[in-house]
Amino acid sequence: MARERKTIPLKRPIDGPKGRIAAVVLQEPASADYWILGDPRTWVKAKGGMALVDNDEVIRAYTERMIVEPDPLLAMNNLSILDAMAVKNGVLSFFEDATPTP
Repeated sequence: MARERKTIPLKRPIDGPKGRIAAVVLQEPASADYWILGDPRTWVKAKGGMALVDNDEVIRAYTERMIVEPDPLLAMNNLSILDAMAVKNGVLSFFEDATPTP
């Protein structure tokens, strides 16, 4: 079965070796990625209840594995901050249905 893909349009396109790049394409992570990297977010106790905290290093590792267009390092090193945040949100969106609320 083919893994799901999501296209994240860029607010500020970047230049690549083959021309202008106007979107980043993410591919659903494989189960092997999950077993190696674990959850991108963790529930922790906070005042008044529980809080979902980002595991930044894990999110970065998933992002490097999930970007299929353009080259992941080209994208991650050249995106504007708003586009980087959109890509991060795109990566996390693959995990939304699987994150149980404590």
